Amino acid sequence: MPATMTAGRSRRRRTVVWRNVAFLVVSPLLAAIAVPWYALTLGVSWIDVAACAGLWVVVGLSVTAGYHRLFSHRAYNASAPVRAFFALFGAAALQNSVIAWSAAHRFHHRNVDTDDDPYNPQEGFFYSHMGWVMVEGARHDDTSNVPDLWNDPICRWQHEHYLSIAIGVNATVTVALGALTGRWLGMVVFALLLRVVLTHHFTFLINSAAHMWGRRPWSTEHSARDNWLLSLFTFGEGYHNFHHTFQADYRNGALWYNWDPSKWLIWTLAKLGLAGELKRSPVDLRLRRLFDQARRGFEERLRAMGETVDAWRDRAANAGDAARAALARQLDEAGSRCDEALTELAAVRTRFQAAVRHAGSPRAEIRQLRRRLAEKSRSARHALRAFQQLAESVAQAPLPVA
Repeated sequence: MPATMTAGRSRRRRTVVWRNVAFLVVSPLLAAIAVPWYALTLGVSWIDVAACAGLWVVVGLSVTAGYHRLFSHRAYNASAPVRAFFALFGAAALQNSVIAWSAAHRFHHRNVDTDDDPYNPQEGFFYSHMGWVMVEGARHDDTSNVPDLWNDPICRWQHEHYLSIAIGVNATVTVALGALTGRWLGMVVFALLLRVVLTHHFTFLINSAAHMWGRRPWSTEHSARDNWLLSLFTFGEGYHNFHHTFQADYRNGALWYNWDPSKWLIWTLAKLGLAGELKRSPVDLRLRRLFDQARRGFEERLRAMGETVDAWRDRAANAGDAARAALARQLDEAGSRCDEALTELAAVRTRFQAAVRHAGSPRAEIRQLRRRLAEKSRSARHALRAFQQLAESVAQAPLPVA
């Protein structure tokens, strides 16, 4: 357990928020009873399922693309109609106001894995999943870190009238669907009750499961994990190690094939002129981070064998094993090539961005720099893969350390 977590483990007595306990316990119990009863007595129609799924998508994206990436991280800007839509349907998730939600989330990123993290994963799965909502824990009701949201009239209005908005939106949509389909009870059970429970717990899994199971290719400085499976039902939020490492990026799945409907929605809004200033982490910084992680992983494997990198190099040169000595030299050379390629990529990226920002830059120059940026990016990725593969080879056949 990290040292930062042990000092505060004198478990302070926490005040239970009984209304939250009641809601988070009763709602899934009702769903667990109502859904099977409805299916066995009345039969489930595709209309019931479609209504549940459709509202889950609308409300879920309002949380991920709205509450999370727009309001909490300011990963992009959005027009007033988009902000109002996310504020209304985000409230329908019944996960608190956008101001309260974003304040807790910013504290989570600032103090991740410590006692000042509102949903500290080190407290265990249940606490980070939903237990933290049931008590007055760290930073409870502290919204001092969201002055920008307090200055947004839409966010302020939604916060001041959150409960009325949440009840109003849920009731209006449920009644409208019931009137449209004639399946009043089906809309209550599926479009309202089941959808709220699913939205809750799929969102909660990012605070719990995404800090416990998965890979950490971008950083081992925090507990967040990349878990592609979670992305399938959290609208792309499962690439959590990337997100904690590059939290201002409007994408969680940075690669084009990563399942991230939230980034596709944001990109589409930008193309329609409804969003702008989409923030992306620079490619050279992302690749540099992967390179540093590969080197750090190699150094950690050596330390596990009781060896340092410098001593390992000396031992490689004097091991009497020409193949292993050559492998050590190749690893050093691959590291140097990767470092050089990343440095060149960073330089081209800086020139390209400067040309784009300068209004008088010729289009031909920008096109040329864009091509060079793509070329340098491919070269850097190739050098990085070569280093990663070689580091894995060395790890599988380590030099003797004694």
